[in-house]
Amino acid sequence: MKQLEADIRNKNYKNIYVLYGPQSYNRKRYEKALTDLFVSDGDTMNLTYYYGKKIDIKEVIDLAETMPFMAKKRVIVLENTGLFSCSCEELADYIPNIPETTCIIFSEDKIDLRLKQTKAAKSKGTAAEFANLSDADLRDFILKRLAREHRPITANALELFMQRCGDDLWQVSAELEKIISYTFKKDGIRPDDVGAVMPPLAEDRIFAMIDAILEHNTQKAVRLYADLITLRSEPVSILSLIREQMRLILHAMQMNEEHVSLKDMAQTLGMRETRVKMALPAARKSSKIDIRHKIEMCAETDKNIKSGLLDPRVGVETLIVEMCIGGS
Repeated sequence: MKQLEADIRNKNYKNIYVLYGPQSYNRKRYEKALTDLFVSDGDTMNLTYYYGKKIDIKEVIDLAETMPFMAKKRVIVLENTGLFSCSCEELADYIPNIPETTCIIFSEDKIDLRLKQTKAAKSKGTAAEFANLSDADLRDFILKRLAREHRPITANALELFMQRCGDDLWQVSAELEKIISYTFKKDGIRPDDVGAVMPPLAEDRIFAMIDAILEHNTQKAVRLYADLITLRSEPVSILSLIREQMRLILHAMQMNEEHVSLKDMAQTLGMRETRVKMALPAARKSSKIDIRHKIEMCAETDKNIKSGLLDPRVGVETLIVEMCIGGS
């Protein structure tokens, strides 16, 4: 992404850009920044969008070869086409020959860096990755947005917001708008404000449930499960989250024993530091043997549900009770 920022800052414009990675919010921002560089506002003659995987690459190439209408550039934007996830010789061969009067912008969730067209795009233009934000980057994003609204936030409120806002910046932005509106007549944002606007994520309730399981608190664990069911969470989805969080706890245990830093843990696991940090207290309440056994119990329950031997709701509740009873 640094190369992309440098291109825009230095006006070193390319004929092809490939924006990729899970952060669609930032991809969209830079996609707009690039189109604004090349196409005047309201110029629908020289700006064309394509969406999805049913793209006729011949049609795109024909359009790219067409001279812009009373403008310097024709811009073609293609979103989530999958054209950089599998071999496409026609695209690979065309990329080096894109005319100077055309700019093609791809925005993809994932790309394969080994493909011929990806290598051609990197050689001819710029490929910029938009990975999930670190906690520091997310904190900076939130504080800058709140600063524009002159809305201070306490450290505890910021920590709670980051726990509940998730990783998707579209969702983060939406939650920030709610918080800003809710605290319109207040002098700042406090934890109570965050709690009033943002309910806990399902993952947070799962963490609380796992804490109860590891503390052998059957009543609390079952109550939290009932809360999730009331919130219309599917039992199979809850089971998947339990299994996923147990695996996270196991990984955290192993890396904690090796004195791996929180930042490196998050990078290795491909998640934000906040989520890993929430797993560490649970990791200290049990043993690796016990966590592995609980993961196996989850797998067995999942198999029995999918084979029709267990009712999903009853099966998951029974699993939770059995995990509470089991010793460490």
